[in-house]
Amino acid sequence: MTSTTRPDTDMFTGLIPRRPHPTLRIDLSPPPNLIARQIVVAYRPRARHLSRRIARRICAEVAAFSDPRLHGVIEKALDEAVALFVDAMAGAPVRGATVAHIYRRLGSLEGRAGHNLDAMRAAHQIATQEAWREISKIAGDLKLSPTVVSHLAEAFMDYQHQLLEHAMRGFAEPTPPIDPRVPLFAALVGDVRTGDLCALAGRAGWKVTDRVAVAVVPGGPVPAELSTPAPRLLTGPSEGAMVVIGASGAVHVRARAVVAATSRPVAVTWEVRLDETRHAVRWGLRAVDLVAEQVLHPSADGIVWCADHQSELCLHADPTLRRFADEQLLAPLLEETPKRRLALAETMLVWLRARPSAPVVAEQLRVHDQTVRHRLKRIKELFGDRLSDPAETVGLLTALESTTPRWRRDLAS
Repeated sequence: MTSTTRPDTDMFTGLIPRRPHPTLRIDLSPPPNLIARQIVVAYRPRARHLSRRIARRICAEVAAFSDPRLHGVIEKALDEAVALFVDAMAGAPVRGATVAHIYRRLGSLEGRAGHNLDAMRAAHQIATQEAWREISKIAGDLKLSPTVVSHLAEAFMDYQHQLLEHAMRGFAEPTPPIDPRVPLFAALVGDVRTGDLCALAGRAGWKVTDRVAVAVVPGGPVPAELSTPAPRLLTGPSEGAMVVIGASGAVHVRARAVVAATSRPVAVTWEVRLDETRHAVRWGLRAVDLVAEQVLHPSADGIVWCADHQSELCLHADPTLRRFADEQLLAPLLEETPKRRLALAETMLVWLRARPSAPVVAEQLRVHDQTVRHRLKRIKELFGDRLSDPAETVGLLTALESTTPRWRRDLAS
């Protein structure tokens, strides 16, 4: 492949200086029509692979972009940028407003993170190297003429210049003041040192000695007026749910409003100290999960009041450990078919609670008396003397209360 000489390159970026692009758009000139289809056919199947390769290098080699929260933004920016270049080389009319906006946002994120321009230039250099290496390979495979290669080089370098220009504009944008409630919320749902929390709370007008309740709303859309913070209410996401933190009265009002607007159950905790909020968030999230598992049920007002379910929250605090312990206690039932296992577990659960007669159990389960007798006979065969040991029966009853809803749900699905 014949190389081309590009005079007057910028000493800093290595790019050819171009006219300014004041608007949020990107201008690209398509290549001669005779080769446009060849380029697209060869390049498009490689585009996503190229984007991922560039993203991996940037995230691995540029420390400022190693934050996992930026990986998605970087990949999207690269996907859009490569796709736009391919479309332009195919002769499609493009404006590039989306790509310009994405790169401007990426630059803005870097600026707000307090990084310097070196990181952006390093990332840009990696992208330029990898993309030009791919273009050069395709040019060689297609045996393109020096004239066409020159056109591609000029178009590519101009494109890279525009991308960097938009990113740098975003970097230079003035950083809007941060609502002090935002970092306070992040600290409360995370795990920060008490000293740091005191400072964050003070900036937001709160005190560590304040007592707060927490409401957790399972994932899904919530009206904007109910998901925004208020003077004494913090709101934000955590593990796919919306979390509300504040004085119990205000939290209860917001929780009821969310239930009315969405018809979804909301878990509400009891009051805790502000520096204990992360524990309350964990309890609320677990309560929401237990509602989905049909272990807990909302009250008539649609709210799961965690204070009424402390024993269940303790019992199911560690679901993996709970399942492991339950399966050990109920091991004899695991040898049965799923349908038979559930029938025996439901019968055993009703019987162990009060040891009623077969007709009483049959009435509760809505089955025939003789069916219950057959089931109880099988249960006694499986568990033997354990059913006469009070300590064993307490453990069996607890395991059945925890496991039977899950077996019922698994069988239904």
